[in-house]
Amino acid sequence: MSTVSMDLVKELREKTQVGMMDCKKALEEANGDIERAIQLLRKKGAAIAAKRADNATDNGRIEAFIASDSKKGSMVAICCETDFSANTKDMHDFAKNVAQEACKNDGEDKKTLLTKVPELQNQLDDLLAKISEKIEVGSLATYIVENHGAVNVYIHPGSTVGIMIEITSENELSGSALDEVKQLGKDIGMQVAVHKPAALKPAELDPVIVAKERALAEEQSNDGKKPANIIAKIIENRINKFFEEVCLENQRFIKNDALTIKDYVNSVATKIGNPLAIKRFVRFAIGR
Repeated sequence: MSTVSMDLVKELREKTQVGMMDCKKALEEANGDIERAIQLLRKKGAAIAAKRADNATDNGRIEAFIASDSKKGSMVAICCETDFSANTKDMHDFAKNVAQEACKNDGEDKKTLLTKVPELQNQLDDLLAKISEKIEVGSLATYIVENHGAVNVYIHPGSTVGIMIEITSENELSGSALDEVKQLGKDIGMQVAVHKPAALKPAELDPVIVAKERALAEEQSNDGKKPANIIAKIIENRINKFFEEVCLENQRFIKNDALTIKDYVNSVATKIGNPLAIKRFVRFAIGR
């Protein structure tokens, strides 16, 4: 191994943000070749990842990227071991880059994306070498509007809960109408963050879950004294209440509980003169 100058060590440190001693050792092993030293540090990162593969990743951050026309968007959850690492600029930049590249590549799955975009894998290896803890792409989703509509996201303060939503429209969106729909998506994202709906509408719920809820409602409502028609109404009221709790369209809007989410969507549609509908949503949460 050759002796390397401190200037060279500092240069490698500035390029990689890895500790001075690790930079010095890599340069010595690489005989002063900075590019080779960078590759050695990345290999060290991969070795760290393998060694810590079984460690829990209960911390991390969620980031997203939306195309300029709002027709496409990606959201990613990057998971790591500590809250400190999750809140570093390096982790923030990596998460942003993954979301952006996923959007550009039309939603490749997380493993394929890292292979297809080697710069991302290099950035991850650099992070692993610098932070020395397990870091992984936990969840990744991409929405692409087929005809008319918009995609938007809501990232809850703290960046550990994120929602992406696709809203379809009958006609093309632009200008103030697009702004209204983007705000609609953000508001609904906030709703999903807080109330955690299990489905968009009752028809999308697991029939087994609905059947169990109905059976429970029947058991609790039938006391042997009420007429059958009254019992039927009580059961339906309880089922509707259940739908209001677990189905997004049936939930009461957190900013105006006089409206359901479906009512709110329809009110925006009326305002812009363009029929709207929620097509789908996804909720990512880290450590909760």
